[in-house]
Amino acid sequence: MGDGFITLLKAFGFKELHTWIAVISALLFSFNLLGGILTGLMVVNSSRLVQRPLKERISFRLFLLSEIMLLIFVLYYHTFMIETISTSHIIYWCSAVMIMPLLAIIGSQTIQVIYSGRTKAKQEAHKRQQQAERAKRTQEMEQSGGATPGLNPAERAMAARKGK
Repeated sequence: MGDGFITLLKAFGFKELHTWIAVISALLFSFNLLGGILTGLMVVNSSRLVQRPLKERISFRLFLLSEIMLLIFVLYYHTFMIETISTSHIIYWCSAVMIMPLLAIIGSQTIQVIYSGRTKAKQEAHKRQQQAERAKRTQEMEQSGGATPGLNPAERAMAARKGK
């Protein structure tokens, strides 16, 4: 794992089970980073350009899962294993809780920056497709004779009300 992380844990006042805390923390941090990366990849490779709601994102679901796992571990560790909690322990656990969503955001934004060219190309293609569909609908409306050609939609609606 690394002596640096174990030394950090000792600085926060953890005297027992340093390796378990280090492994659990590293695993949960990795889950959140991976969730952010997967979310970014899904957005880049999806056919929809609209962002998914927060509840439907992989990174959010992994974040909730890891938060629950962390809370269960903290409760178990401080209730059954050492039976005490100090201010430095609270500071460490609160910082771990705040680091996890930041890692998900970092992973997601990194992928979106890496694939920004692909995303822009998709947006341009989508914009061209929408413009072509609008032009086709406008042409069909003008050809059908249901509206006066050359007028914008508001003028056509006003002309239809007046019976012209």
